Amino acid sequence: MAICFISDLALQASGGGSYAVNWHAFRQMERHFDAAYGGPVVPKAAVVDNCISKVRRKILQLRGKFAYFSAATLDENARVIGNKVVANADALFFRSATPWCRYRPEVPYFIYLDAVFHTFFHNTFRPENFIGSDLERIWREEAAFLEGAAAVFFESGWGMEMAINAYGLQGNHYHAVGRGGVIDPPEDDGWDGTSLKLVTLAMKFHQKGGDLVLEAYRMLKPRFPGLSWHIIGGPPEGDWQSLGGIHYEGVIRPDETEGKKRMSHLLSQAFLLVHPTREDTSPLVVTEAAYFGCPSISVNQFALPELVLDGKTGLLLEPPVTAEVLAAAIESLITDRTGYLEMRRQARDYAMKNYQWDRIGDTMAGVMRERMG
Repeated sequence: MAICFISDLALQASGGGSYAVNWHAFRQMERHFDAAYGGPVVPKAAVVDNCISKVRRKILQLRGKFAYFSAATLDENARVIGNKVVANADALFFRSATPWCRYRPEVPYFIYLDAVFHTFFHNTFRPENFIGSDLERIWREEAAFLEGAAAVFFESGWGMEMAINAYGLQGNHYHAVGRGGVIDPPEDDGWDGTSLKLVTLAMKFHQKGGDLVLEAYRMLKPRFPGLSWHIIGGPPEGDWQSLGGIHYEGVIRPDETEGKKRMSHLLSQAFLLVHPTREDTSPLVVTEAAYFGCPSISVNQFALPELVLDGKTGLLLEPPVTAEVLAAAIESLITDRTGYLEMRRQARDYAMKNYQWDRIGDTMAGVMRERMG
């Protein structure tokens, strides 16, 4: 079966979680089908629509339209896709749904996404800043696109349930299949048994709770002198340089040989991944850390309860998280060595059984073949 894979991203494993999932999803299609990459198709908001919306919202303090998915933009996306689709494709495979929702394929199509626009919007924006009828238009068109698909694959059960509830989806072709990490799992847990290295990985420091980690670290460092913190991704904020043991590792590209070695070393020696995120869907880093046996402390929100089993493979804190609560959670694992070692074992076991790309690819391919007859 010939598959044309449509995405708005360049085919690369680094650059953030969205790039990594996109890259692996295409590789899985290559494992099972004759797959061609029909991307990147980069949506661009219509200039006039974008300017009008910005003037209304930022200058006139009026409601604006979500120009990135304006009618004109969606029409243009559909036109561009038509030029990108391989002529002999038996089916199309879309990474995400909203940008393509005005395109009507002549062949069966499949969709793989983390969350629908309704979920993303309410995670990120304030509804009172936008025209309600314009948002309803986008949600209605995306829902129709999802209902018309041969199958829709979600990265999490949370994302699927949010979509079904928001859009009133009725079909039986929705599946929560998961997603894996960028880094290949090691053969075993290589932690040295002594290091107290905390790791955070985020391109946006404040959005993922870096300020909370900084304050928690400030509280804990005097009591645990061996504690250190390794920051991967975007630059840290605040007076982190005044405290000892904090290392900014910069952006690491796991698709490159040296980057993969550095990332693997940091995660293999990590005591905890600390991820008190304020905005998220299904963060890859939690799974990647667990591959190495590293538990996570995160929030009881988004898809995280599927990735972290509270008290077993990590700890989930109720939002809004405070630095004091975060510090107490970290300290509880430092002082309970027996419980911590069992948590490491369970974290790795859970990730290895549930979040490996080949298993996910096999599941999607099986559904696709069944739907294609």
